[in-house]
Amino acid sequence: MVSLNTSNTMTHDDALRVKPGHRVESCGYYGTICYIGEVPPTKGIWLGVDWDDPTRGKHNGTHEAKKYFTTRHSTSGSFVRLEKVNLGRSFRAAIRNRYGEVKNDDTAGIDKENLAHLQRGIKARFIEVVGFDKVNKQQSQFEELRVICLRGQNVNGPGEEGELLQVCPNIQELDLSQNLLHSWQCLARIANQLRHLRVLNVSENQLQIPPQPVEYQGSFQSLEHVIMGRMEYVWSQILDCATMWPFVEKLQVPFNNITTLDAPPEGILHHLKSLDLEGNLINDWREINKLGQLPCLEYLNASDVGVKEVYFPVCETEQKTRLFPALKQLNLSRNNIDSLESMNELNKLLLLEELRFHQNPVLQDKSAETSRQLIIARIGNLKNLNGAPVTTDERKGAEIDYLKKHSEVWLREAKLSDVTIHKPILDKFIQTHPRYPLLVDKYGAPGEEYTARKFSTNLITVEIFSPDHGGRSYTKKLPQSMQVQTLIGMSQRLFDTTTVIPKLAYISSKYPDIEFPLDNNLKELSFFSIEDGDSITVRW
Repeated sequence: MVSLNTSNTMTHDDALRVKPGHRVESCGYYGTICYIGEVPPTKGIWLGVDWDDPTRGKHNGTHEAKKYFTTRHSTSGSFVRLEKVNLGRSFRAAIRNRYGEVKNDDTAGIDKENLAHLQRGIKARFIEVVGFDKVNKQQSQFEELRVICLRGQNVNGPGEEGELLQVCPNIQELDLSQNLLHSWQCLARIANQLRHLRVLNVSENQLQIPPQPVEYQGSFQSLEHVIMGRMEYVWSQILDCATMWPFVEKLQVPFNNITTLDAPPEGILHHLKSLDLEGNLINDWREINKLGQLPCLEYLNASDVGVKEVYFPVCETEQKTRLFPALKQLNLSRNNIDSLESMNELNKLLLLEELRFHQNPVLQDKSAETSRQLIIARIGNLKNLNGAPVTTDERKGAEIDYLKKHSEVWLREAKLSDVTIHKPILDKFIQTHPRYPLLVDKYGAPGEEYTARKFSTNLITVEIFSPDHGGRSYTKKLPQSMQVQTLIGMSQRLFDTTTVIPKLAYISSKYPDIEFPLDNNLKELSFFSIEDGDSITVRW
């Protein structure tokens, strides 16, 4: 907690509006004023600033053994003169600066820095822009503005009482990210004049929360969507703020300091349909489950939160969980999930239809196609995976392949399941593959004759010979799943190459004059499209 102290009275006229807790900017760095007064032996008034970026400061608020203010980091504090910092401007002044009409300027309304970046990127000496002067003229009619972006405009407050209601009363979407607003009270004085405000972005602001935030509920009655990224809030502070937004439906709080969660109190976030927790180091899925009673939550972004598994307690394997009763879309990308059992758990969600699951360890050694099939087969209601629709044919193929892959174990254990000693083994199989019995009912059990046929059709008959050593040859039936390194070992034994490792190639019966090297020891024979009647050459 930053301490706020005042000492003496500043003589500079502009300093009269500066108070501890206010925000300042200097050379792109943002900080909070924590002290105003003299710092002996120097003369004049200093501002003691706690900078957001600790590398911008020099100390912890102490000068010559005297503590003037407390900082959040040991090196984030420094003393600066008033004239060295930007105190910001009013909301109205920022709108005029950003959207005011500019005469005789074809680039009015364009971000000059972005335009220069584009010019450098395409190596153009000149860029002609057309029509932006008309856009600028239209935007300068403030009362017509519906969407306003004032990011980085150093807004410090609403300005004169009631002037926003007169100047820009129809704003519906407002971006106030990275400004000099210092409290929710200040923000409420802005929102109170914008009766149609639905979307509010206050990311990258250090906003103090009032002791009784619910008292400001009237200022945010129309608010439906709030964005609060990188504000260093914990979850309890998010809940405190939420008492101000009685009808919020979409909440984004990415990259804050949220490590634990709690169920919202009765009436708080009761209408919430979408929640973004990306980048908060929560780590434990049990914390996520604390939000499971939100009755309307349809979308949850839990990407990059550090969880290793997904788990829903007090739920039999084949049943659906009562948690997250409305959840349809879930983002679990960039986590540490390392077991397929988490896929089984996701199948317990009653309405889950869309999933994003990029960059998790459990699938890192599998191809994108194989990973997709595994997920689709294990989650029955999935209609969209990683942004791509799951078609009826794709689901059928994934589920049948899943049935075939585990058919031998299923047939063996199902046949012995009437014997008491084997019952636990079958139960364990079903626990690992909870959808398997359902898929058997859906498509029918793969019979023993199928398993035998599958094995026989997986074999290919090839001739293995050594053209450089007398032309010895052997006819062998090999499984297509055999790896090249296994075939090398077999060839060493057949041709007695002792410690010399032979080089293999195959000759297709369709192209008898061409040898194709088997140059990847870890690949299966099927990778090289070897067929019945082909030949394998062995050289050493």
